[in-house]
Amino acid sequence: MPTLDSANPMAMINDSRIGSSHSSGAAAKTSISCRLSGGTVPAGGSTKYPRRKRSRNSSYQTILFMSMVVVAIIFIGIIATLKYLPTPQHLVRRPLSIISERGDSESPRVESSNRRLNLSLISDSLQLTEQRILLDAQDELNKFPLSVGSDADQNNHNWEWILHPGLEALKYQHGESYTLKNSKASVSAVSAILLGKKNAKQPEGVDKTSEAGYMRVPKFWDQEPFRLIADLRQQILGNNSSKIPLENDWGVRRYLGNYGSRLMTPEEAKSIGSRTKSRNSDDHLETIFVTIASYRDWQCSATVESVFLRASHPERIRVGVVDQVHEDDTPCSTPPEGPCEKFPHQATCQYKDHIDYLTVDAQLSVGPVFARHLGHRLYRGEYFALQSDAHITFVSGWDDEIVSQWHSAKNEMAVLSTYLSGVEGHIDVKTGTRTSKSRPIMCESDFEGTGDYKHLRHGQQPEGIPYIHDGPTLNPFWAAGFSFGRGHFVVNVPYDQHLPWIFQGEEISMGLRGYSYGYDYYAAEKSVCFHYYGRSGIPMFWENAQQYRGSGELGMIRLNAIIKMLPSRLKSYKWIREDEMMYGLGKVRDVQRFFDTFGIHVETQTVEHHLCRFVGRPMQAEFMPFLRSNGMGLDYDKITYRFVDT
Repeated sequence: MPTLDSANPMAMINDSRIGSSHSSGAAAKTSISCRLSGGTVPAGGSTKYPRRKRSRNSSYQTILFMSMVVVAIIFIGIIATLKYLPTPQHLVRRPLSIISERGDSESPRVESSNRRLNLSLISDSLQLTEQRILLDAQDELNKFPLSVGSDADQNNHNWEWILHPGLEALKYQHGESYTLKNSKASVSAVSAILLGKKNAKQPEGVDKTSEAGYMRVPKFWDQEPFRLIADLRQQILGNNSSKIPLENDWGVRRYLGNYGSRLMTPEEAKSIGSRTKSRNSDDHLETIFVTIASYRDWQCSATVESVFLRASHPERIRVGVVDQVHEDDTPCSTPPEGPCEKFPHQATCQYKDHIDYLTVDAQLSVGPVFARHLGHRLYRGEYFALQSDAHITFVSGWDDEIVSQWHSAKNEMAVLSTYLSGVEGHIDVKTGTRTSKSRPIMCESDFEGTGDYKHLRHGQQPEGIPYIHDGPTLNPFWAAGFSFGRGHFVVNVPYDQHLPWIFQGEEISMGLRGYSYGYDYYAAEKSVCFHYYGRSGIPMFWENAQQYRGSGELGMIRLNAIIKMLPSRLKSYKWIREDEMMYGLGKVRDVQRFFDTFGIHVETQTVEHHLCRFVGRPMQAEFMPFLRSNGMGLDYDKITYRFVDT
């Protein structure tokens, strides 16, 4: 199997391709891994990582040129025919303040009508240009499967440097000169990781003499056509995106509502997501990305096998695994029955080009939030995105079932999410046959913890046979163990990079951020996968607790501050404010409305109990009339319901 440098666990694990002579029998197109380099924190205490030059496809440059020509021609035509239209430069500078210069001879009503006509003409021409850009890029946007590739030579433009969140928190807490060598709880192995003693390659533009802590990770998915459209909008309509740091400029996020500044349009939402041809017909299927975060989990490879083996259309599925392992662990890339060279019939072998394994040394684990953050970086434009644990099994035909259930919600912003039932009594693990009609629903939550780090945590959820049929059931909360929705959910609401050592609390963070962008959560009528509970002797990421002592407190304060759940008495606390726009709340919905609707009191850190009495048929009847006619989520501005325990 690929080996780790024992003196420097962040040294990259050797790339392994399926079908190669590696004894591990890795079942992936490429096995890729993160390394930490002996770089520095840039001057001034910023934790920004160096930005690499973006390579642009020549076809997109041609599209940009043609688009600007079309826009220029349209503007010239408008100027020639409408005396009241200001110059294009004035239009770009003050797009929403077009002032008529025709004198006092025209009434304010005529001027207002002219201004509306101007903006309408501009909007129509821009819309046509956007449609042409997307049409010309259709083949590029529809490529499947796409891999993040290997970064063996550190020249892959799909990868970038980031500062490890554990060290980032400790530096924030103790000062920029801090290294784990200063910590009594440190161990030599982790010091070697973070100091990167044997990593010769440093981040570009970073002082090589300072502390280490940078690691190579895949970039978030961001296709050039979306960036091009976002740039055009900014130039023509003057959309203000100047507050977004250049190194974090994410074109597709600006295109999809400008980081939650507004609700996506149906056209924007539908432009995200690839389709692939069915192996059995001429039909084109909506693709599915499955992200799995694994920590030294011996069942991980069986979970990946189940994903493909039990699917009706495995050709539509791509899996991204974040595999946190020690040197002597069996990696997830080893198929459950053995190497592909000896057992090529395995589904993971047949679909090896549909799997990316991001291998990370287990000593760098700082909890599931960062692991799942890395998992979201593996997304590559699939139509749907599913998140699950590394120890589950799927029912036969799960992909058709879950896609059908999602469509039955008739809501583009629907995310099917719940805690999973255990395998016992619910599924025949040998055949994949579902043996129970019951399923959990998310409705139980309360504050837990003590002192300044109290947080909202979802508890054990009720399970039963659903009363609502032929569609999913609305519920207020999101669950990390199973989440299925459109791919743009992963784009708009990626896991926060700066939340080390968070386990409890991740779900209310992700749930509220998704809510603020306009997403709605549902419990599926039928469960399509089940969880292995009650396992003993399984390693947990807590074994790294001493190495990053103190980072969890900063993570929890940031989590609560971003989602506006930090009580006023704690608002003076300092917390890591990096990338607040990237990982913050949207403006589509105010989270205070969520708190008011579902009986959550932030200041007193209490809840209205027995919410489960409302969630189900009562909530469905109360809320569904306010589903927008265009299917873009519930309009909470029209929902006046407030839950109060009685």
